[in-house]
Amino acid sequence: MDWAGKPHPAEILVEWGTPMVPAVAAGWAASAAGLPLAAMVAAGMIALATGVVAMRLAGGAPLAEELWFEPVGFEDAVAEGELLLDDPLIENAPDSRVVQLFADPDPTPGELVSRISDYLNDGRRGSPATGEVPEHRPVDASDALHAALANIRASLR
Repeated sequence: MDWAGKPHPAEILVEWGTPMVPAVAAGWAASAAGLPLAAMVAAGMIALATGVVAMRLAGGAPLAEELWFEPVGFEDAVAEGELLLDDPLIENAPDSRVVQLFADPDPTPGELVSRISDYLNDGRRGSPATGEVPEHRPVDASDALHAALANIRASLR
């Protein structure tokens, strides 16, 4: 992974830290064996060089050269009845979950207040009247949207 042609700092740390582990281990093993300082340094340097070469060789190899499966073409998937992402739903069935997902209208603020007060009063308050609920129409904010877009366009010039 490159950041504008430069390797990420974490990648540099891993690239040099990974070969350092066997190098330190080899130096410690030489020290534990009672070898002189020159032998400890030589064992560490040989292990470090071997680790760096191994990392360079392993870093150039691709992870997977051949696929373990055969990808299915789009035509075969459509023929089997699979729903593809670019396959729009033309007509929904009446019992479809997509249609039923947002079937209930959002409660009005008054209904929310009565539900909260019923919950806080342990349900002692009577249920709301089951009369006709006035139709709730959304506010047309298209003029405000167009004005905001015009302001943004003007500020970008």
